[in-house]
Amino acid sequence: MHVISVDPRKGMLKVKIEDDEDLWLLNTIVSQGDIVFSLTTREVKPKGTARSGKGSKRIPMYLGVKVEATEYEPFTNRLRIRGIIVEGPEEFGLKGHYHTLSVGIGSEVTIVKEKGVPKFLVEKLLSARKLRERVGIVALDYDEVALGELRDYGVKILFTEATRFPGKRDSLRETKFIERLRELAEKIVNTVSRENIETLIIASPGFLKEQLAEAIKEYMRKVNAKINIITTHCSTGGVKGVSEVVKSKAIEDIVKNLGIAEKEKLFSELMKRLSLNENTVALGLEEVYEAAKVGAIEYLLVLDETLKNMVANEIEKFEEIMESLERFHGKIRMYSLHHDAGIQLKQLGGIAALLRFPIRRREE
Repeated sequence: MHVISVDPRKGMLKVKIEDDEDLWLLNTIVSQGDIVFSLTTREVKPKGTARSGKGSKRIPMYLGVKVEATEYEPFTNRLRIRGIIVEGPEEFGLKGHYHTLSVGIGSEVTIVKEKGVPKFLVEKLLSARKLRERVGIVALDYDEVALGELRDYGVKILFTEATRFPGKRDSLRETKFIERLRELAEKIVNTVSRENIETLIIASPGFLKEQLAEAIKEYMRKVNAKINIITTHCSTGGVKGVSEVVKSKAIEDIVKNLGIAEKEKLFSELMKRLSLNENTVALGLEEVYEAAKVGAIEYLLVLDETLKNMVANEIEKFEEIMESLERFHGKIRMYSLHHDAGIQLKQLGGIAALLRFPIRRREE
């Protein structure tokens, strides 16, 4: 995300969306009651034209919308922001009418927040400008193959299909097997190149991963592609296999810049401490707030939708938590419902913390 300008005191920031991860982050930032400005299109009728008459046309215009709701589905590359028009061309009389801004990659958006822009959000936006290595994962077995790309909020599945390898009794099994591997290699390399993925992890049970890796390298030489290939083990293919690889220790160093493996590891540590009934965890906003007041938080784990709600409705308490993290060098990790840890975190209240030292929990 490119931050064009920001004024925390006036609560105004202007950004340009560069990829779908930016849309996810923008959805977290924009809250009900904010005013969002963007170039959009709207169907209007010239003055003097009856409502039922013809002659209406859709024209581009710059509108400001007071937000009532946002809607974002990962990987669609669109964020829909719905609300009431508060700023727009006077000649069309649009103020007070509903409108939905459709924000996509390349869009420039200005957000005005009545209560100001939290410092954490500014830092998060600025950090989003850093370049990160793009990592893909292929998981295959004799039934299914899937290719996914690691993102901050989870895994984007680029394709999944049956492997369709020949049966053991097929007299041309070896020839057909090699042909199918080459088909998969071509599809994988073309997809990976189109998505600008730099490192590709190939995982499978048995020796399939090495066989596919060789087919991919052969095709890469043919088309002069450059992709870093790494092989590792997984117990199954397809989407489940991709998810298994993400959680494995084998790729922690590879994906550390994306934070996926670290988030899974931190959440596992949270669950471990809970199972041992340790007092070095805090669950829910109130417990986290109390832990923040004494500087106990080492890691704050928060669901994106929970953070969005806090920014909108608990901004003072949220700011105190963030100030404590900054003062005592705590760290925050954001989760989404598009990977397993985020789903489980929601069941725990959407926010939790790993603590440096034990504190008395509320039920005690």
